[in-house]
Amino acid sequence: MSISYNQPIEGITKLRLVEGQAHDRLSIWIEHGLSGELVLPLGWGARLARMFSKDSGDDSNDAMRTHWGGENVGTVVTDNAHLPDRAILISEYGEVLTAGEVRARAGARRKDGMPTELFGYEAGK
Repeated sequence: MSISYNQPIEGITKLRLVEGQAHDRLSIWIEHGLSGELVLPLGWGARLARMFSKDSGDDSNDAMRTHWGGENVGTVVTDNAHLPDRAILISEYGEVLTAGEVRARAGARRKDGMPTELFGYEAGK
C-alpha cells in the first residue's frame, strides 16, 4: 500500500483543512490571500481538497509518496520534488500536510504493528 502526495493546482498557495465532529472547514488561500473558508458536511473537506491537487495520474510524477517498508523498516518516504518543508501537499485521500510532515513519517510505525499508511503514525517504534 502506498499514498501519493501532490502539490495544489497553480495559484493556490495554501489550504487548511480542519475536520470537526459535526462538519469540516476548508480554508483556501489564492496568491497568498485568504479567499475564504468553506463550512462543509463532515467528510466533504477531504473530498474538495483532492479537487485542488495537481494529480497527473502518473505515480512517477507525484511530489512525494509513502509506502510500508515492513515491520523492521516502517514507513518509507520517496521525495520526488525536493520541496521546502513548509510546502503544502494534498494526499490522494484529501489529507492536507506540509512536505516536512510527510518527511517526518519516515520510519514511522503503529504501536499495534499494523502498517501506518493511512492513519496512526508514530515516530520510531
